Amino acid sequence: MGQMEKGPSGNHHLNNHAIKANGRASELLLFARNFLKYPDLVGWMLPSSPFVVDAVLKQVDWDKTGVIVEYGPGVGTFTTRVLERMRPDATLIALEINADFCRFLSDSVHDPRLRLVQESATEVQVVLARLGFDHADCVISGIPFKTLPHGLRDMIVRNTHSALKPEGSFLVYQLSSVVLPYLEQVFTKVSRDSSLLSFLPAQMFYCAR
Repeated sequence: MGQMEKGPSGNHHLNNHAIKANGRASELLLFARNFLKYPDLVGWMLPSSPFVVDAVLKQVDWDKTGVIVEYGPGVGTFTTRVLERMRPDATLIALEINADFCRFLSDSVHDPRLRLVQESATEVQVVLARLGFDHADCVISGIPFKTLPHGLRDMIVRNTHSALKPEGSFLVYQLSSVVLPYLEQVFTKVSRDSSLLSFLPAQMFYCAR
């Protein structure tokens, strides 16, 4: 009996799965390696779960959101989902201080709406002005506030508030609630949620300017 051959569509399907699996493995390895190098800056050795991503992004009014800022995109777990959902004419500004993550995102995400900037979240107003924007509609942050010193936590929250348009939103996902009093001191409205479906229960804070 002759050997059975797979048709082109079967090979293509398998190749796509292999490529995605390899890409996911590379993301996880890069993330874990950087956690070991910079635990205070990365915060945890795994990217956010899909449950956390969906819960946070449900808070965004995509039709009314033209300028989005993301703090600490890492390997793009949130970045790629934001790009999938946002308007064709919208802009996503991703602020990342880690050079490895910046290189990874530059190589793997090719979307003209993404502006990747190797800069700290404290400089959000400066970056917006440099790119020609007065304010952001929404800021999404996964940077680990728990490991930051008090002064830096306060500066990031206050600078974010100033960078947002009136009624803009600051969406924060964390593994702790240490950021909550900083948010409550500055933002008019702060609500919280949690996800028990991720590997570690995630704390999520939704703030309105």
